[in-house]
Amino acid sequence: MSKELRGMRKQRGFLYLVLLCIMTILASCGSQGGGSSATSEPTRQPEQEQKPQAVKVFDKGTIIRKEGNRLLVTAYAAKNGAPSIDAFWLTVNEQTVLQHASGQSVTSEKLTVGTQVEAWHVGTVDTSYPAQSGAAKIIVQDDAQRVPEGMIGQSEAIKAALQDLTGQTAARALKNVSLQAEDGFWKIELVQYEAIDQPQILRVDARTGKMIPVPVAENDAFRVYSPVPGTKVNATFTVEGEARVFEAAFSWTLEDGHNILAEGHQMAEEGAPAWGRFRFDVSYKNASQANIMLILYVHSAKDGKAEKQLVIPLKVPEEQIKYITE
Repeated sequence: MSKELRGMRKQRGFLYLVLLCIMTILASCGSQGGGSSATSEPTRQPEQEQKPQAVKVFDKGTIIRKEGNRLLVTAYAAKNGAPSIDAFWLTVNEQTVLQHASGQSVTSEKLTVGTQVEAWHVGTVDTSYPAQSGAAKIIVQDDAQRVPEGMIGQSEAIKAALQDLTGQTAARALKNVSLQAEDGFWKIELVQYEAIDQPQILRVDARTGKMIPVPVAENDAFRVYSPVPGTKVNATFTVEGEARVFEAAFSWTLEDGHNILAEGHQMAEEGAPAWGRFRFDVSYKNASQANIMLILYVHSAKDGKAEKQLVIPLKVPEEQIKYITE
């Protein structure tokens, strides 16, 4: 073999060795963290925490109780034809959005008992009754009814009625509320969880905010608070109530269907159009049967006949009955 051919083979072997070294170096660099590879996994981005979503719980609820930053909000509802009370304790914190229905921000001082609100909760719910959760957003609603000058508003009347009630209950709810402007009072109907089919009807004086007894009998001219119709009355009993009559004057009679047992004329503390309080005693000796009637009335200005009569049926104790014998 010639010297030239051997020289060429040596040169090729040297070049082959150089190429092999270069490839080894490149492969080594690619396997280190500084390089990139087609088979390397993509870098994972840190997952962002998802904020809990607010859930609306009341379109129109009423604040029934307030304890610090906790509000008991309830609403009367009819589910599947049966009455029920939706009730939530909502905790107000720095993240709670508080607004008026107009969109203006309000402070927690506006969240008073008797106020009607829209409400959203957020976070976990304690499924006790009432349920408990954090308050995400509360919108304070305006009173639904306009009030004549000098009369208290709806939320103030509801608050007065709630504060008048006693006894423990899991929850109360507002069923109905209406202003009887001509009569000067708010009529408020509340229900409680333990006796939801037995609503409590209360009256609040629309001018003073004080509670008014609910009459046991009434018409346009008279409200009687006692005696209760159908009860037994002794030989002397007291009649209490209010009258809205001309010049505060009215008359009464007690009869048993055969005889007039007693009668008289009274004056209320005020005349119409105001309601004036009255209180008087009635005494009788004997009745001819067990059933008697107390009748309140006024005399017609035209012909003097009795009108605006309010009849209260009563019963007589056995010892006060003197039966008629034929």
